[in-house]
Amino acid sequence: MDLSKIHIIREITCSDTSSIFKIDLDGQKYALKLFHDNGDPGYTEKGRDLNRFRCELNAYKKLFASGVYTRGFIPKFYGYINRIDPAAFHPAFQYFSQDKLKPRAILLEYLPNAESLNCVNYSDALYSQAIEGMKEIHRAGVHHKDIYPRNLLLVRGDPDRLVWIDFDVAMTFTDFGPEQLARCDYEIALVKGFGEALRNDQAEGLLPNTKFY
Repeated sequence: MDLSKIHIIREITCSDTSSIFKIDLDGQKYALKLFHDNGDPGYTEKGRDLNRFRCELNAYKKLFASGVYTRGFIPKFYGYINRIDPAAFHPAFQYFSQDKLKPRAILLEYLPNAESLNCVNYSDALYSQAIEGMKEIHRAGVHHKDIYPRNLLLVRGDPDRLVWIDFDVAMTFTDFGPEQLARCDYEIALVKGFGEALRNDQAEGLLPNTKFY
């Protein structure tokens, strides 16, 4: 990929660990998720990966290989960039210039007209997509590990769709043993649970507490 062809349009969102930018590359719009890198944190004693870039990359590789994106449940994965010089994209990447290492990035489908799911835009008719999408993610061998409404986008279109994002603490697996299946059941229960909570908040006329994406 010729990085000189990347044009930063705007920053969509940011956190202590990463930022997401809307970019133009060869006339096409993409979402570029850029990760801070101050050294590899490695793994926990139980073997859980603490490197958010690696977690997200491994998850998207599995999800892409399994074709989950073809049903619209996740953004399409286009690849990754190993290292980017922040100085080449100043001032957009200025907050990455003080990191120990140059940031790495994942290139994803840009989702226009997207907003975080909340009690105002919640729909019973659409919510089955969230459950089915998570089941597809599990069948691909991925546990999301960060199931919250903020990580589920309502993408307006014809038709509307619900899209799972943010796999930077996800765990991948190949053995569908009792432990993995129990985690799958637990995550599905979480998805159903916060759907019920959003429905109840909607019925009570409460304002959303999640920000638009």
